[in-house]
Amino acid sequence: MMSSNRLAYMQARLQARHGNRPSEERWRQLEATADVGSYLQLARNTSLRPWILQLPAEAGIHQIERSLRRDWRLYVAELASWATPDWRPGIGWMATLPDLPFLSHLARAEVAPAWLVDDQLLSAYAIDETGQRQDALLSGPHGGLVAAIASGVTPIVAWLDAWAGTWPVETGVGGAALERLRRLISLHVTGILEDPLNQPQGPLLRRRLAGRLNREFRRESGRIAAVFAHLGLMLLDLERLQGGLALRALFPDPLRRPQWS
Repeated sequence: MMSSNRLAYMQARLQARHGNRPSEERWRQLEATADVGSYLQLARNTSLRPWILQLPAEAGIHQIERSLRRDWRLYVAELASWATPDWRPGIGWMATLPDLPFLSHLARAEVAPAWLVDDQLLSAYAIDETGQRQDALLSGPHGGLVAAIASGVTPIVAWLDAWAGTWPVETGVGGAALERLRRLISLHVTGILEDPLNQPQGPLLRRRLAGRLNREFRRESGRIAAVFAHLGLMLLDLERLQGGLALRALFPDPLRRPQWS
């Protein structure tokens, strides 16, 4: 169990970052920009700056997504380094959530996308021969997750089960809060997947999840669940940032651009 002093140290640092997250007004300003360059210029004046510092205005969709995945892994690794050894695997597991769609795709023996070869972590699975690729997946750090998905377990359920498997045996008073977070994530993803093309529904579900994660962050202040609530909020911000950049990269003409969903 993590000491109260270590958790207080983490909470103080997370609280500062939590307070610096972009306001809804700032998000609206970002989403009113015309192109990738304008979006990046404005975003660099916010707490989003570290995520996009190295992205050029001419970045394409694959470069954008690869860069954000890399920076997310680095962010999670930083937070894990603040924790005691018993909680580092659980915090570190959060780095894999953005990779879940690709791992699910590969676990079902689908064709490997060409961009995999350029991803620092996923390039190990850029193998055309499906048998060799499955061997690489099963023997790698995602092996248990891939095996569960390949056996028919819903990807988010497999991911959440693997996350719970990293928790220390003694979770202390924070155990109930961790289970609440687990249910929140499951319900959110299930809601999104029920109607993935429903544009009004997506932002509504994300706002609802953000509100619940905010409550958990405040309620669990000084306990381990607050760390995971913070990571959930940061991942929602990163997803929104990725959506804003991706839409501008894929639809340069603002008149033909769908709204962020």
